[in-house]
Amino acid sequence: MQAGFYLAAIFGLQVYFGRPQTQVRAPVTYAVLAAQAFLILVPLTQFGISWTGMHVLLAANAVQVFPPRIGWPLLALISAAMVPVQLLLGATTADIGEVLIGSVVGGLEFYGLTRLARLITVVHAARAELGEAAVAKERIRFAGDLHELLGLSLSTVGPKAVSAKEAVKTDPARAKEEVGEILKVARHALADVRLVASGYREASFKDESRTVESMLIDSDIEVEVEGSHSDLPVHVRTVVVAVLRAGAAEVLQREGVTRCGITMRQSAGTVELDITDDGEVGDSTAALPTAATDTAATLIDRVEALGGSLSRTVRPGGGNLLHLVVPPGTTTESDSLRGGGDDPAEVSATVSTWVMRTVFIGFAVSVMYTNLVRGRDVETLLTIGGFVIASLIVQLGYISRPGLELSPRMRYAVLGLMAVLVFGPLPLLGSLWHSIPGFLAGSALLLLRPAAGWFVFVAVLVTVPAIKAVNLVHPLLVVQFAGSTLITGLVVFGLTWMARAVHQLRSARFELARIAVAEERMRFARDLHDLLGLSLSAITLKAELALRLMDVDPDRAGHELVEIGDIARLALADVRLVASGYQELSLNDESRSAESVLVAADVDVRLNMHYGELPPEVRTVLATVLREGVTNVLRHSAKGARCEITVRQVDRMVMLEIVNNGAERVAAPSVGGSGLRNLSARVAELGGELTAGMSVDGTFRLSARVPA
Repeated sequence: MQAGFYLAAIFGLQVYFGRPQTQVRAPVTYAVLAAQAFLILVPLTQFGISWTGMHVLLAANAVQVFPPRIGWPLLALISAAMVPVQLLLGATTADIGEVLIGSVVGGLEFYGLTRLARLITVVHAARAELGEAAVAKERIRFAGDLHELLGLSLSTVGPKAVSAKEAVKTDPARAKEEVGEILKVARHALADVRLVASGYREASFKDESRTVESMLIDSDIEVEVEGSHSDLPVHVRTVVVAVLRAGAAEVLQREGVTRCGITMRQSAGTVELDITDDGEVGDSTAALPTAATDTAATLIDRVEALGGSLSRTVRPGGGNLLHLVVPPGTTTESDSLRGGGDDPAEVSATVSTWVMRTVFIGFAVSVMYTNLVRGRDVETLLTIGGFVIASLIVQLGYISRPGLELSPRMRYAVLGLMAVLVFGPLPLLGSLWHSIPGFLAGSALLLLRPAAGWFVFVAVLVTVPAIKAVNLVHPLLVVQFAGSTLITGLVVFGLTWMARAVHQLRSARFELARIAVAEERMRFARDLHDLLGLSLSAITLKAELALRLMDVDPDRAGHELVEIGDIARLALADVRLVASGYQELSLNDESRSAESVLVAADVDVRLNMHYGELPPEVRTVLATVLREGVTNVLRHSAKGARCEITVRQVDRMVMLEIVNNGAERVAAPSVGGSGLRNLSARVAELGGELTAGMSVDGTFRLSARVPA
């Protein structure tokens, strides 16, 4: 009766330690551990040697409650303390050895099952942390790219515009030179925007090569693509894909091309891309002779910034070879997303695997020790040892190996092999048969469907005592074997399932981080295009206009140069907005800027602005739609066109409409890039709708309706 009371109290307290939400370093936890220690140690004086197995709970909980530098020595100390206790209670040397092995294995069993349950909860709760950290790291890198590629360029535009304005009347030649520099900077910056924006999308060499292959085949060019490379850092992969696109464009523009080869190779120190064709050989030695000068220069700069080279040569048998060589980088995207040594998922995966393997090895050691102390002959020990070690290898190498997915056939084959290894010694040893049937029982639950798994599990539990009973083993030992098989099977199932769960959660966290980074890159690309495209186009347009006006209307040219400086400052602010992630724009400012740019392009503009106070996110999206719409007007309209921009609010809806009667007829609203697709996504996020297309009367209409 007293023993039942003690057991109920001990396992009642154990429930507290098994709860995932238990704070292991809290004062109440130390108090509960002290109470459990009292209930475990005091009954030793009453129940003697039959009570000695209870100390494994105390050892396992000590490892959880105390820091590792204290907990693990405590486990060893508690296990060692049982030696003199056992001697005082009259245990034999063999009994003491079994107690020591049982203490270590049992302590790790309870520790593993309790600790892994808590680790799964911790990793699940922290599943978004890796994504947040990866996105933060990506923002820092993106801000650096913007500052390097655009910030420094745009910061020179304002001073040059001021210098040119001051020299318009006094030194026209110097003014023209300064404006020419502004034009060069603006065009180069536009090329940078396109390259960086495209690079921050998920650039895949495999996907891009398929697209290029399809384009070339459509142009009646025979294509052969060979690619062999591992996961590359995103900045390296981006440049490789950009060179592939540019090289394919060169092939399409070259005369007489019937065959094209694309080869990607990676060695320990280099990544190489070769694009060959059998077309006419040009006079130019430039790597990309037919590409826009600024685009080619930007791409070559990016290649050289990586420490690589891009060259075009004439093939010995005729034709052209575009050859790219870049170092592969030191950190792949996978490496950058995965946590470091302190990451809870990585620590949990390591701990789960280590505990599981140690416990299973402990089972094997226990079997061998039991047979050794019972005086088995060498042949029997070798037979049992061979089968036990083989069972352990199958268990750890296949069944309980985290991350290994077995096909249905392989599952049945492995389970059958385990059955042979567990029961194989029986015909050879008879009554001396000793194995680890718990491996087979637990593996059945892991490899088979639940109904079949539990059927095999129960069958093993029934078979083991039946075999022992047939061999006239003492009834108490029969019960002991049955209980050992039950506990071992459940521990094998529990530790393996939990280890798998930890590894799966770690993989899920990595996938969530990868998706979060991909979405962040798409946002970068979208914001680069939407926020900076118009500003840089406006600087280019106004610089060209100022050059034309210097000789005929110096005052008007000076006015345009002042506006260039203002736009450059706004563009720098946009760079900071994109990098910081806070894109809040003013619809009023954008409408005035749009009017100024369109007037400079000889477009007749009419503004009709009738709206009240709008939420910041609505105002920002509409301002972005206005930017993209004006960019399309500049791109597709002839001089002298008329553009009407209307913003009106009716009840809880606000509508922005841009109507251009001078647009060239286009095949689809997506022509010219991904701007309208980006805007559609942004408007849809607010529950609105964006439409764009040519009307019957030849006008192009862009309309956005958003709830206010």
